Amino acid sequence: MSKQIKILQPVKIYSDHEYEAETSNLLNAGDIVKFNREKRRNGIDWMEIFINNRKVYIKKDMSKLFILKEAKLMDNSCTVVFYKPKNDIKYKFNEAFTVHQFADKDQGSIRMRRIYEVATKEKYIDLYYDKDMIEVSKTVLAKGEKIIITSENRSFLEILYGKKTGYILADVAYYEARNWWVIAVGVIVALGVISGSFYALIDSGRTVVGPILAIPIIIIVAIIVFFIKFFLAIINIIFQNIRKRL
Repeated sequence: MSKQIKILQPVKIYSDHEYEAETSNLLNAGDIVKFNREKRRNGIDWMEIFINNRKVYIKKDMSKLFILKEAKLMDNSCTVVFYKPKNDIKYKFNEAFTVHQFADKDQGSIRMRRIYEVATKEKYIDLYYDKDMIEVSKTVLAKGEKIIITSENRSFLEILYGKKTGYILADVAYYEARNWWVIAVGVIVALGVISGSFYALIDSGRTVVGPILAIPIIIIVAIIVFFIKFFLAIINIIFQNIRKRL
């Protein structure tokens, strides 16, 4: 997936990365545009984007925009909730749903569920809504399915599911597609430790027992992954800072 950003609040468009290049055009909340890179000029961070294949700029303000994340679900499964208004009002998610049930209202209910990766533990929350305001549906994502995260808050993640906007619990386990190497490193190191341990124990005449291998594998994988991530994070920061100034 090419890099994209979603606009959370209206932002001004600039034809170049300077204040004097301000145009009369705006990007509105909900717009999704292609994002190329960041640029820093005169102490100001700019986002270089494309609109109708034309390069333009917006000021970097992460309270007004969100860089989309492409990820894969690590949990066994999770519920995705969709809704659409029955009138012309565009309700935000927290305006459309509540965790409270009111006896004097004709409310519908829907359960958002997360089945953890081990599939023996689950978490759920029941949401209530006014059936006269919105129409609600849901689907279930399975482990390994791709999700595109378009916004985050404390309780829920907004995702793009096909062409529909949906919502899942914020604490679902997922990994970003760009971090696939973490799993690859873990598998390679684990195989190396298992092979080495087998050889060492057999060579010494001992019996190899599963639990003996578990602790060193976990420790070594964790240490190696930590240092690789730390090293790549530093390299990425340096690279991005250099690229901003080009």
